[in-house]
Amino acid sequence: MNPQDPWLERIKAVTLPALLPQTSLPGPSAPLMDWIKVVSEDPLLAMLIFRYANRMMSNRQVLVRTLEHAVALIGSQRLIKLTESIPRLDPGSTAFSGLQSTVGDSLVAASLMRQWFEMRQIPWTEADYWMTLFYDVGLWALWLLEPQMMDGFEFRAEHGENRNKLIEGMIGMSVRDWNDELCRHFQLPAIPETNTNEENEHIENRIQPHKLSALKFFLPFSHELAYQVRQNWESEQLDTLFRTGEIALGLTEFRPMLKTWITSAAREYQLPQAATAARRLLAHQPPVSTQGAAQREGFSEADRAWAEEISKTYATPHTRKEAPAKPSTKPAAVKQPAKKARPEPDNKASGETTYRHSVNLNSLREVRRQFRNQKTWHSPVEIQESALFCLQQSLGLHRIVVMEQTKGQWQAFDHEGCDHYLLLKHLKLPITGSSALQEFSRRVTAAWLRKDNRARARKQLPDALFKAADDQDFFLRSFTIGREVTMMIYADAKGDPEPLGESDYRLFREFCADWNTALNRIRQ
Repeated sequence: MNPQDPWLERIKAVTLPALLPQTSLPGPSAPLMDWIKVVSEDPLLAMLIFRYANRMMSNRQVLVRTLEHAVALIGSQRLIKLTESIPRLDPGSTAFSGLQSTVGDSLVAASLMRQWFEMRQIPWTEADYWMTLFYDVGLWALWLLEPQMMDGFEFRAEHGENRNKLIEGMIGMSVRDWNDELCRHFQLPAIPETNTNEENEHIENRIQPHKLSALKFFLPFSHELAYQVRQNWESEQLDTLFRTGEIALGLTEFRPMLKTWITSAAREYQLPQAATAARRLLAHQPPVSTQGAAQREGFSEADRAWAEEISKTYATPHTRKEAPAKPSTKPAAVKQPAKKARPEPDNKASGETTYRHSVNLNSLREVRRQFRNQKTWHSPVEIQESALFCLQQSLGLHRIVVMEQTKGQWQAFDHEGCDHYLLLKHLKLPITGSSALQEFSRRVTAAWLRKDNRARARKQLPDALFKAADDQDFFLRSFTIGREVTMMIYADAKGDPEPLGESDYRLFREFCADWNTALNRIRQ
């Protein structure tokens, strides 16, 4: 881009605003972590903080890539002064409405990216989050410079025209070139083409080739997906993106899984100004059908009920039915988001089974389906990594220990969530003298140790197990490979405000059964 390009000169002359009102920010005495949490939900405010911090570091040839680094560098006093001086847009203006929707697309894209990277066992960092958000900063700038033109482009895009081509015709360059130039000007974290020599010298700053490749593919894909979902859930463009996602992620049911991911995005952001976009997506999707196979095409009944409340709370049109009108001058009231609904209930004749909020039934079913598909997996290690990830993310079990039989004892050889719990991390349980462990060592057995049976269980299990559990309720389950019992799992939900219940134990047993089946099939 020419440094004298009029569009760049125009954005340089604009005093960039924030979306969050001043009342949403922490007080002067709040710790910096509270600021980080709030600012992370307003990418426009974060953009200004990144720029300010990077200017402070300009003489050190170091790029600030995380908000925690930026906020720590600026300090609380300067941060408060900076945020007070930043203007806010009129909530009733076209620019505010467009910015909220477009920034909302970026927030949804960042949530999708995180969930996909976790599925593929690719490390996801805070720097990746900001690279994802700032990928479409050029669109935010255009909503500030030409809100009426951008509103018109949105209307034309809803009627079949290509939004990027309309924008490129206006600014005289590609959207990506415009975005990259703004990232350089505002010194924002952006995806590199390759690692620089400096980054290769410092391993903590280097992006591994496989991760860089994933970023380059999923960044444009996630943003286009978030935008197209906002436009029309049933469009041909979205169907094409679904097929691309199925291939890229190795899923056979990308469409119903996307509903799960959007629900997660809607609940991920707490402040109403940030969460509105994802919640509108959820609230305006096709109604669910409870008849037969049509169920998989909609959200769960619980999610739909929650979405209806959201729709009432945020009474803003999702799609435009006629040409853009003049913006209203009346400020929109900011309301609190509706309460979260539980995951989809499992209705039985005896009553309704409820689940903890941390249980995600949809993703659990998807992993169990993959466990039953012999062609899905390539190695036992891959199966185990996916299983541990699912136990944490789908079943809400926070501390997990995998043990093997060796030299007359059960000994930990893998774990998740136990880095700060050394007794669990290095768990060793002698089998001799424990009637329960002898039973676990002979055949597949599962147990739920809780307060009402703990006194009796202490007579049958080693004290070392209960010391490591630290008064937590926990599950145990042994695994067979062929005819031999070779593995045992410990799992608890330490830190979860909701206790483990009968439904959790049932889901744990069913999941472990499919996991065990997958391990046996991979060895055939």
